[in-house]
Amino acid sequence: MKIFGGRNVSLLFLGQVISQAGDSIYRIGLLWLVLELTGSKTLTGLMAAASFFPPLFFSLLAGALADRYSRIRIMLLANLMSFFLVIAIPLSYYFDLMTLPFLAVITFLVATGQTVFSPARDSIIPDIVDSPQQLAKANTLIQTSWQFAVLLGPACAAIILPLTGAIHLFTVDAFTYLIAFTAIALIRLPKVEKEKRTTSPWEDIKEGSKYVWKTPFTRTILIISVWNNFFLMGPAIVGIPIFVRDILKLEVTHYAWIEASLAGGIVFGIPLMTYISSRYKMGSIFLWGLVLDGLTYVPMYFATTFMATVFIIFFHSIFIPMVTVARTTLLQKEIPEHLRGRVFAIVHMVVIGSTSISISLTGILAEYVPMNVIYVFSGSFCAMSASYGFYKGLHRQ
Repeated sequence: MKIFGGRNVSLLFLGQVISQAGDSIYRIGLLWLVLELTGSKTLTGLMAAASFFPPLFFSLLAGALADRYSRIRIMLLANLMSFFLVIAIPLSYYFDLMTLPFLAVITFLVATGQTVFSPARDSIIPDIVDSPQQLAKANTLIQTSWQFAVLLGPACAAIILPLTGAIHLFTVDAFTYLIAFTAIALIRLPKVEKEKRTTSPWEDIKEGSKYVWKTPFTRTILIISVWNNFFLMGPAIVGIPIFVRDILKLEVTHYAWIEASLAGGIVFGIPLMTYISSRYKMGSIFLWGLVLDGLTYVPMYFATTFMATVFIIFFHSIFIPMVTVARTTLLQKEIPEHLRGRVFAIVHMVVIGSTSISISLTGILAEYVPMNVIYVFSGSFCAMSASYGFYKGLHRQ
């Protein structure tokens, strides 16, 4: 059976880059808008966390749906829903209906669509490559599409902001979902009938959960991911605008360019990941990626200028593909096809769930502790998460 690998991977990559570039624009507009309107780091952290709560509630169901129904159709519906939700923000602004609770609800619902989208996307990648040997390369492309997007998105935001103001960042984001919808609609796969299930979605969820926890490999990945994201992602997401505003005393445009430097480093790290993926074990790459991902945040303690911050963030992000790509590839190789959606949904749930807690706590902690000090401790504890993987022998996988 012929799989149209190159074309389909390219279309999926294109759709992801464009829609995720819009997401990065959305996040910049949202966080800065809340910070400027309220002056509260706690409210800014809670608003950012609103986009990370849906996986706690819906990831397990999303995984069951990805294993039960057409993954392409799920992805299309999620993108279409996101378009209508995001376009409601500038419309509400012009009709003088926009409030912080309204923004929180929209952010929550958009994240719900992404929660449904993610396990369908990660599950379909092995089906659109020409051979298993190309899986790591395809994941390098797809899993790092958001890094290309974060390079494109903040640069666009920095250009758009002086011309239109923050509100039209949401307009741009809305239309990126339509472009992504079109790209995904053009993907063509061989028609394969889904196995008809006699079990209920709840039974499917229990089966996937049992597999994840009873299997030592997936359980180890899960524990490491919770540890890593709890200590790192809050400072990485909500910490940057706070750092720019409080430590550097700069404006939103500088924040956008620092976000772009994050993506720039990842783009630089993609060929590095491609090179080492054919020479070293994926488990070893994953664990050393965690170490480097954490330790390269520690120098933020010494950053006092815009250019120093850009350099540190750029260097730090070079090692991010070692974590994201290696973890996804490891899981895709080990998980049976009929469980793929549910397992990825569970991993996504714990990653985003721990991230949401990390974001909320970072916003609160930053009220009392300088952000540069927080980076030292968060980076160090993140690097330590690899120790559990080495203890469990994950580096041999």
